[in-house]
Amino acid sequence: MDFGNIRDYDNEIRSIRDWALRLRRIRPPIKTTWEEPADWVVKDSNLKGKPATVLIITLTPTGCEWARTGGCTMCGEYEGSAKNNVVSAEFHIAQFSSAISKYVAKYKPSWIRIYQEGNYTNIHEVHRSAQKTILRLASIISGVERITIESMAKYISQESARELRSALASDVELEVGMGFEAENDVVRNVCVNKGETLDDYHRALALLKKNGLRSLAYVLLKPAFLSEGEAIDEAIETVKTAYNFGFDAVSLEPMSIHEFTLVHALSLKGLYTPPWLWSVMKVAKSVHTNKEFRIGGVGYNPRPINVAHNKCQKEPNCNKACWNAIRQYNRTRRFEILDTLSCECQKDWEAECRQVQSPLKERIDSQLAKLSYGEYVNFVRSRETEKSPVLAHALPEIGGTQYDQRTAESERT
Repeated sequence: MDFGNIRDYDNEIRSIRDWALRLRRIRPPIKTTWEEPADWVVKDSNLKGKPATVLIITLTPTGCEWARTGGCTMCGEYEGSAKNNVVSAEFHIAQFSSAISKYVAKYKPSWIRIYQEGNYTNIHEVHRSAQKTILRLASIISGVERITIESMAKYISQESARELRSALASDVELEVGMGFEAENDVVRNVCVNKGETLDDYHRALALLKKNGLRSLAYVLLKPAFLSEGEAIDEAIETVKTAYNFGFDAVSLEPMSIHEFTLVHALSLKGLYTPPWLWSVMKVAKSVHTNKEFRIGGVGYNPRPINVAHNKCQKEPNCNKACWNAIRQYNRTRRFEILDTLSCECQKDWEAECRQVQSPLKERIDSQLAKLSYGEYVNFVRSRETEKSPVLAHALPEIGGTQYDQRTAESERT
């Protein structure tokens, strides 16, 4: 796909960042307790060809530093954060310690994912002493084989990679997930507003490999402003590029919709819908490989209000069957599971994929011109956002979050 040169999108980038930043200022910081993690989830996965129990622990986020400039157009995780009021090392360590004391013995995970909805390696978000202490605690838990953390490529340095490696027990893998999002510069840095170049990923990957750490690429399916067909093609190319760059694993992240994001504002105007699950299946089957490939798109704190789904009017169990197949695939890594599904609504999906779109730059300008900040503020303050019934099929069944325990009234400004 030819979306032109990113230098032609200077006005669009400024407008997108301004919108994203204003939306992030609507709601105040969240407050949580150190006595439990901000969120925790238990799910089934596959580790080195074997079934694995994953314990996901989310620490109260200081708040992604990139979000202070507006941040990514789809990311709602900043809304569950302290919004750059720095969370202390003691607080993070206490939260993690509480989580492992409550959930490790009960669920016996072989894989722990430690999220703080931002950048674990950024000392302005997670103090270095907390980074090292938490990883050390996680790596000495009996039965744990892999730990996953997340960071933007720009926050991975030789010092941080070396310090993280030194904190681990020698027989435990550390995997660092990065939002690679899209291989096309315009899609990644305009539609997503990622603020990173391909050179940033090359540099980060080299540092991880040098220090014996694994790398994971998150690939976004259907960024803002892209059509269904364009999104599928872009995701397929991005997955292939990620493997060619040297990422050890890829997680396809079908877009979910979160409040107080540009994507949510677009969706309220009918200018954006999440991807079809048939698109998820097509991308997965098109990149069938022996390398590690996962399907995500729902594991966020705060929880999304809508996720990938088929716009099916004929079969009430269509979305449930698809999400169950995705779960089964993630447990087994057997691509043939995704071939067992079919529905009449695939004809509607195929028709949408064939739709011809206006040039991307023109499309972005047109859609942004239809947004109203005042209308958005009035909407989110007047009532609770309606959540999609598809969430019941997509979200993990075991877990809890401090964020969701807050009252609706306390979330209003």
